[in-house]
Amino acid sequence: MIFNEFRLTGDFLHGFAILLLIFNIIKTRSCYSVSGMTTILYVITFLCRYLDLFSFNISSIDIVLKYNTIFKIYYIVSNCLILFLIYGLFRKTIDKSHESFPIFGYLICAHILNWSTCYFTNYKNIDMEYFWRFSIYLEILAIIPQLSLIYKQRTITKTMTYYLVMLGSYRVFYILNWIYRYNMEYYWDPISFYCGCIQTIIYIYFFICIYPQLNNENQYQSVDLTKDIISAVDTKENINQKSTYDIPLIHNVV
Repeated sequence: MIFNEFRLTGDFLHGFAILLLIFNIIKTRSCYSVSGMTTILYVITFLCRYLDLFSFNISSIDIVLKYNTIFKIYYIVSNCLILFLIYGLFRKTIDKSHESFPIFGYLICAHILNWSTCYFTNYKNIDMEYFWRFSIYLEILAIIPQLSLIYKQRTITKTMTYYLVMLGSYRVFYILNWIYRYNMEYYWDPISFYCGCIQTIIYIYFFICIYPQLNNENQYQSVDLTKDIISAVDTKENINQKSTYDIPLIHNVV
């Protein structure tokens, strides 16, 4: 494999998206708009996909191998950190009322998709390749709880919008990466390509059909803040006026 601008752009968009989400959770000290189920599915996805980490030779001089290893570790550790923030430090801010679909449903769907494609390709061995394919299908489903949570809450913050845009863009650049590799290296991975296309369609559908129906939480917060300021100013003026009226005139004092 050779590096290309599409692969690098996709990797860094994905990495920055995760970093943005972590900083936002820590800054706001809230996980209200973050789906814990999506994070769990991402952790399972990357653990299944990167089982080869246990066989990595740190003394290897292959720059591509080291690059891939760094990102593999980053994806696993960062998503585990998000999981800790959600169910550890800020567990009281979780919106549990809108995540009702059992997580095993997503795992079973990914498992069925994996077995069906194994049957069509005459590949039936349960090994690292099997878990890698399972992770590809699971990643398609992993974002659905997050999008569903946003839809049910009917609000979305600017940070969450940027996060989803970067995730969707990362998949677009990965599609371009597969096309580039097919033309330059004659390497073709139909599962990764078509699954990436499905993920991209999911993001496009969300931003075209669902996003316009959502309220911008920041706008409503700013409006409420303005009302609070006006109310506070009026209250202060009323108190000052009342204090003025309560003070007796000096010639009335006996």
